[in-house]
Amino acid sequence: MTDSPDILHRLLEAHVAWELDQFKNDGYRQTIKQEVSAIFEWTQKIKLNDIVTAPQIIGLIKRNVVDLPIAGGVTELSGEMSQKVLASRHNKKTQLQDIFPRNQYDDIIDKVVSLESARNTLIHRIVTSTAYSRQISELLFNGIKEYVLEENIIARKVPGVSSLIKMGKFAVSKTLAPLESLIEETVKSYIESNLELTLRRSEKSLVAYFNENRIVDAGEQIWDAVSEKHLSDYFSTIDANDMEDFIIIGYDFWQHFRKTRYFEGIYTELVKYFFKKYGNKELDVILEDVGVSEKMVVEELCEVVSPGIETALSMGYLEERIRARLSSFYGSKQAAAALSPPAAKPARKKTTPKKSTPKKTAKK
Repeated sequence: MTDSPDILHRLLEAHVAWELDQFKNDGYRQTIKQEVSAIFEWTQKIKLNDIVTAPQIIGLIKRNVVDLPIAGGVTELSGEMSQKVLASRHNKKTQLQDIFPRNQYDDIIDKVVSLESARNTLIHRIVTSTAYSRQISELLFNGIKEYVLEENIIARKVPGVSSLIKMGKFAVSKTLAPLESLIEETVKSYIESNLELTLRRSEKSLVAYFNENRIVDAGEQIWDAVSEKHLSDYFSTIDANDMEDFIIIGYDFWQHFRKTRYFEGIYTELVKYFFKKYGNKELDVILEDVGVSEKMVVEELCEVVSPGIETALSMGYLEERIRARLSSFYGSKQAAAALSPPAAKPARKKTTPKKSTPKKTAKK
């Protein structure tokens, strides 16, 4: 009788060889096709809630998006790659219109035109801001002051001033210094008392100015000015240090934003909505809705894994892993027991049936 370990060893070698053959000569492509087909058939029978729940996805996001520290290498790589983009030779050959088509630009302009309420709200917020009111006050003050003093209004209206002007600029400035101070106080007081009315007029003027026709015209002018410029013209104003600063700012913002209650509330709400819509639907329905097909998965998997499989085969790594997985079985007690002949069952002893004695009847 052949020794069981020898048979197991030969079975192991045959099994390893068979598994390797499944990957050689593009055999793995057929395997991928069969397995993906089986998975897609399975998705017709299983629902989303059967394999994962909303709390599990929310926990996954929290662990890997919110709590997981961002490795320093990620930010470093981001900075290096952004600098590569800025310095790329393609920037000198590529115009803005090459990557941003005119029809999409027109769609944006059309949308801006249609957002009249949002546009008016934005104008109102700008006009009523402290920065805008301060700017308007300063412009009005300087304009009125320069007009009063430099246009010789004082000289023409105040007796004797015109003769002072002939004395020279220094003398005029020295003589009019107290008067200039009085004018400043008067102008500032006037502007302050009329600022609210000025801002309302400014807002009304801006709303009227930025009508549909002017927005379209402005859009045309902007497109004509920027569409034919090369990307290098824009990137030349940003150096490596500027880009690094932007990345640091973005990194700091994300570090804070991802831990806010707002972000937690948003992703929790979105996950719950997704499961409300798809939780009780079969997986194939979800895949179809997001545009994933069986053919697409097969083609992309083959394209992605082909180089890795070829390398693993040539280096012997694939055989090593197949052998490691199969050896644990062929060296197990279960495999040895499967080759052992079944133990003979002990024969049953024949027993002679006992003779039954007739029951005595009770005497009356």
